[in-house]
Amino acid sequence: MPAHTDTFPSFSPGSTGTTRTMGSDTRLLAGFMILWFLINSLQAIFLGIDGDEAYYWMLSQNLQWGYFDHPPLVTVFIRLGEFFGHGPFFTRLGTILLSTCSIALVYRGLPGYLQKIRWFILLYAATLVLNVYAFITTPDAALFFFAALFFLRYKLFLNQKNFINSLWLAIAITGMFYSKYHGILLVGFVVLSNLKLLTNKYFWLIVLMVSLLFLPHLYWQYLNDWPTVRFHLIERIAKKYRVSYTTDYLLGQILIWGPLISLPFYIFIFKLKIRDTLMRAHLFMFAGTLIFFLFSSFKNTVEPHWTMIAGISYIAVFLSLIVNGSQKFRSLFLKTAWCNIGLILLARILFLVPNGPANLIKHFRSFSYARVWADAVYEKAGHTPVVFSNSYALPSLYKFYHPDAQTTGYNDKGYRKTNFNITDDHLLNGRNVFYYTENTSLKPGTGIPVGTVYNSGRLLPLPQYHSLNGLRIILEHPTKEMKYGSEQSMTLTIINKSGQAQLLEPKLRADYAFLVEKYNFINSDSNFALPLKTLQPGESIRLNIPVKAPQQPGKYRLLFSFVNDFIPGNFASNFYQITVNGE
Repeated sequence: MPAHTDTFPSFSPGSTGTTRTMGSDTRLLAGFMILWFLINSLQAIFLGIDGDEAYYWMLSQNLQWGYFDHPPLVTVFIRLGEFFGHGPFFTRLGTILLSTCSIALVYRGLPGYLQKIRWFILLYAATLVLNVYAFITTPDAALFFFAALFFLRYKLFLNQKNFINSLWLAIAITGMFYSKYHGILLVGFVVLSNLKLLTNKYFWLIVLMVSLLFLPHLYWQYLNDWPTVRFHLIERIAKKYRVSYTTDYLLGQILIWGPLISLPFYIFIFKLKIRDTLMRAHLFMFAGTLIFFLFSSFKNTVEPHWTMIAGISYIAVFLSLIVNGSQKFRSLFLKTAWCNIGLILLARILFLVPNGPANLIKHFRSFSYARVWADAVYEKAGHTPVVFSNSYALPSLYKFYHPDAQTTGYNDKGYRKTNFNITDDHLLNGRNVFYYTENTSLKPGTGIPVGTVYNSGRLLPLPQYHSLNGLRIILEHPTKEMKYGSEQSMTLTIINKSGQAQLLEPKLRADYAFLVEKYNFINSDSNFALPLKTLQPGESIRLNIPVKAPQQPGKYRLLFSFVNDFIPGNFASNFYQITVNGE
């Protein structure tokens, strides 16, 4: 095996760093963490909020044990940061602290022979995804932190299986589960890498402790009819498969780790030799995560950063290649890593330039222009509440920059469900509101136009808004098959599951749609009047409506909705699988 070095080229290539002291390593690590904190704090102060960040901020205004999209931990860290004030820096403060502390956890959790501080710092700084989610506030920062804590305690657990290490592992796993459901991947792949864990009593003690600690979230899911489970496993509708889903994913896995350093990594990873159980876990975790999401790309789009949970294993595997690799490989890594760091720093600077080139990318414009857009909406809407159509980002950004405004999101069947589908927005019931839509097919002069670089839409007056989150439709005796073009009478139960009385006023009507794929559905030719009645909490009525099958045979999902004035039908029922047959 070639002699290895943990120094940069200015040192002797064969140096093993034996003269380096533990104290110097600690000082280098602390210095890197301080620099990391300062750079990300500056980025957080001067860069506006993204739509996803604003959404999590809005969820944090009402702390719960769960939310529609994610577990609650990201909102807790937002609230902790906003204890000191309101603004982009305070919203991101928890994330910055977590990402800074994660550095020490990742380093200390490495096998001893991989704790080469200079190589570690260079690799960490050159990894793109770790830079991005070091200040952008999403559930990923907390997930990464607890994943790093997991590997640190797992390292100790392998040497000494006792209650203390088991407790810390239970805390780490619970933290991952409360951060993002992707945490189950880490647990699963680590167990697969070491099946002997299944015969150890402390493993099952960890399972018991995690189960107990996660019960509050499961109870919240139960009280809210399992919205997250239903969405991800039943209701989530994908588009028809496109090859670009997979190619985009593969390209993304080159870009997020670092467009330059990741190429030699993927080339040489097949030469990696496993030396111990901990490294076996890292290899299983990294390879397993990438393969899992590769298969996921055959069904739906996959966001590149979803694999970030494998970042600790990426660092460990890459360091193993560096430490055990040839001098040629280390020299190549040094050159590409420094180029990567330069590109990352350049990108960070360009993001802060007003009207700079970064804003040419539409997805990034919210960082610079969302506040201007929110101010424009506020100027025209005044103190009138605004209901935003088919967006979780717009109402959240509007509320973030104008906390005194009243707003909510309204999702019709042309979009998807979000946490706005389960929030209690009855305070807007009966109020005159503006309905903000990006619909470009409206006649000229309709509503009040709002146009900015970030977003363009119209404010449409909507008198006496009716919140529908508490009204649900249940199909009695669901049919599994229909003949194409045939008509069948179906019985619906309309139930008020809210804590407020609901008036079934004339502007509320029922309709249905056969969903083909995401954003593609066959809507009913007409809608149906409801009995003029006030439903008390828990009260229900029955309604018979004729349902006409599509002319095209195939598999569909049948959805029933309420049409709310001029707003298209919402997600009022569950999805019912139905097959439309030919002759």
